[in-house]
This record gives sequence, structure tokens and C-alpha cells, in this order.
Amino acid sequence: MRIYFNQLDKQLKQPLPTLVLLFGDEPYQQQAALDKLRAACTGEQIEERIVFQADDKFNWQQIMDEAQALSLFASRKLIEVELPNAKPGRNGSTFLQDWVKLTDNEHVLLMWGGKLGADQTKSKWFKAISDHCWFIPVYDIERQNLPGWFNQQCQQNKVQLTPDALHLICDLFEGNLLSGAQEINRLSLIYPDQLIDVEQIKAVASDQSRFTVFQLADDLLANQCDKVVQILTRLQGEDLEPVIVTWLLQREAETLAQLAVAQASGQFDAVCKKLRVWDNRKALYRQALNRLNLARVEQILQAIGQFEVAYKSDGLVNPYIQLAHICALFSGDAKLFNFNQIMLADELD
Repeated sequence: MRIYFNQLDKQLKQPLPTLVLLFGDEPYQQQAALDKLRAACTGEQIEERIVFQADDKFNWQQIMDEAQALSLFASRKLIEVELPNAKPGRNGSTFLQDWVKLTDNEHVLLMWGGKLGADQTKSKWFKAISDHCWFIPVYDIERQNLPGWFNQQCQQNKVQLTPDALHLICDLFEGNLLSGAQEINRLSLIYPDQLIDVEQIKAVASDQSRFTVFQLADDLLANQCDKVVQILTRLQGEDLEPVIVTWLLQREAETLAQLAVAQASGQFDAVCKKLRVWDNRKALYRQALNRLNLARVEQILQAIGQFEVAYKSDGLVNPYIQLAHICALFSGDAKLFNFNQIMLADELD
């Protein structure tokens, strides 16, 4: 039985099965689900917890031995098995099929780890146990669903955000729900019973690197080449992951591509509203589109794609040099950039 994270509270009103699978690559939801499941075990008078970590050489018989061993503390046990690679292997998959067939088993086996691939969820062993267990996948929330998730966090913490403030929170903490949840909690303490706007968030936000990245976007659109160089140097010095910068560059390039088409058809303001482009940033996009046509923007997107392939596959000695070249494309004339300054950043390594 597949249960999504937002369904877990309701599902936990039912008795726990003997097998629960919790797998995914989103740490905040996974930890929250673990806490909920452990609390549910306590509520069912399961007071003894046994923990294993399974690797390629793990002996699965240890779990059965533990389940059959008498306990001085409780009749039921929570047996946790962390499976980091999310692959039980032949022995593990056979064991799980045998486990769900036990008729006199009162214990709960909780297995958790990284994301289960399609090869696992479509396998014979998984299909054989899926009707006899709970499978809780915890994956990153897609961008279009983030406002709803953060709204839920705000309601739980009694935080009120303006629409633009909510949009900013989504931008800042996309892909990092743990930090986002912590930030919402901080805001509830700093601004109790207040309607919080963008400027108030900027005044207290803890992730200054991400705000610097957003400043990079404004300077790119405004063609402030010297400032762009300074920001890239600072981000490199802070060891900010290049993928955060490429995410920002791709977001701005995709927005420019859509606005270029909209401007040509007289739909600029309407598309800005659809894309949630704030009024104070419209002038920046118009300024950028005065020097960049759609073909130029598509070249930028192509360059970003090539960077991502090179960075993820072969690695780059200094990715910030390549990022500087991509930023130069936003100027419409790479010659405007002083790459000697970028090379100075290279010497910081």
C-alpha cells in the first residue's frame, strides 16, 4: 500500500502493519515520518527498539533471530533497518517476502533509506509484498506544489505571509525543506501575529548566500558586469555549490524566453503576472530584453545545459570560470566582461 507523506497522519490512525518501507531522497520528510512512526509504535505499546544498518554483506537472518528472541522488556519490538543504497539484494528481497507471510508476527519491521528506483518498485519481490506493507515514498516536492507545502507550515506555526513573501520563501528554500521549515519557525518567533512581507524576510533570513544569488540575478538583468564578477567571486569564496547558481541562471533565462515571446505579442504584463514577476522587477526584464532576443536567450539555455552535463559527468577544475562565461552571455556582448577578474577568483582555490 503506497502512502504519501501528507497522508501519513490519517493512516497512522490504523494499526501498524508488520512491515513499513520508508524510502526517498528528501531528508526533512523522511525524518518527520520516522518520528511519527516511532511515536505510533509507542502508542501501540511497542517499547523496545532494535536498530540495524544493512550493507551488501548484511545477514538478514539477524532480523528473524531478533524477532524470535524473548524480551525482558516487551512482547512487541520495533526493528529498524537502515538500507542506505535502497537495494535489499536477492537475500533481502527473499527475506521480506518471507517476513510478510508470517502469521504469528507481532513485531514491526521499519526499513528506510535512499530513493527506491523504478527497477525496485517494478520488481517481482516488491509487487509480492506491496499489498502487505506500507510503502511511504518521500521525494522532493515539485516547484508548483511548494506554495501549498509552505502554506501548511505557516498555518502550523501561525505565520502570515504576503503572496510575494511566500513566493520568495519558495525560491529561497526550494530543494531544502528542512531549512525552510526552520525558517518558518523562526519567523513565527520574530514576527508573532504579524503579516510578514518580503523586506521583513530579507531583514532576518539566515541564508545570506542564497540572497547573494538573487542579487546576482538582478545585476545580470541590469547588465552590471562588475557587480556580477564581484558576486561570483564571493560565492566561490563561500564554497557555494555551483548547481545553485546554475538553477538561478536557468530560471532567469527561462523567464526571459517566455517574456520575449510575450513581449512580441503584446502580452508582457499578463505573462509577468502568470510568472509572478514582481512589479519592481519588470523594468529589469525589459532592460534585458532590449539587448537579448529569443535566439540569444536560447543560446544561454544551451550553454547552461552543456555546463550541467560537464559538471555532473566529468567534473570541472573551476566551475565558476564557466559560470562567469555563461553570465557574460546575459550581457549580449561577452567582451564587456573583465575575465581577468574572474581568473583572480580561480587563485582562491
